[in-house]
Amino acid sequence: MITSGYLQKLLTTPKAKAPNFQIIFWLSLSLAFAVHYSILGFQQSLAQYSVQDDARQHVFWMRRFLDPELFPQDLIADYFQSVAPSGYSTLYKLFATIGIDPIVLSKYLPIILGLITTAYCFGVCLEILPVPVAGFMATAMLNQNLWIEDDLVSATPRAFIYPLLLAFLYYLLRGSLLPCLVAIALQGLFYPQCVLISSGVLVLQVLHRMGRWGAGGDGGAG
Repeated sequence: MITSGYLQKLLTTPKAKAPNFQIIFWLSLSLAFAVHYSILGFQQSLAQYSVQDDARQHVFWMRRFLDPELFPQDLIADYFQSVAPSGYSTLYKLFATIGIDPIVLSKYLPIILGLITTAYCFGVCLEILPVPVAGFMATAMLNQNLWIEDDLVSATPRAFIYPLLLAFLYYLLRGSLLPCLVAIALQGLFYPQCVLISSGVLVLQVLHRMGRWGAGGDGGAG
């Protein structure tokens, strides 16, 4: 029988004192929830002629990667091809070179993005509130929200904002500058609008630290 004391310890032990298996357990449970929600969403896309609404605009033209003769003089296809971020279109093109239909890829990609998002969300939560069960609760609520909205499931450029923004925040909280810059660069390739947010946050963080160091130096001189 699980005693109340053991249960309290399991739920409230901070990361610094929690054994590795406890952190792994809550992370694994978080990923399991992500898989569960992604399967529910994936089942809706299995129909042969089922295509997510936004994918009908942002993905359909990528069939040109399989057949360059498709959609000749199609202004709509030309427009969505012209506004697609370079990293986003390159990713689909790479898979098209090995024969994977972009429409099919758009149905599987949200599962991978959801798992990456969950892992980084768990990490961000532990950096803010280092209690593993809090990370699980945060990822569970995030996944519930992600899979009832159209962003992640669309596999369009905005689907990449979740893993890339959370990756940036995770490395920012850990004080890792190079991974932060890599995350910002990837945002520029997949969802350029997000670069403004991340760059602004990074600049403010640097200014804050410079101000803190300056205040410390002035205090020492006085």
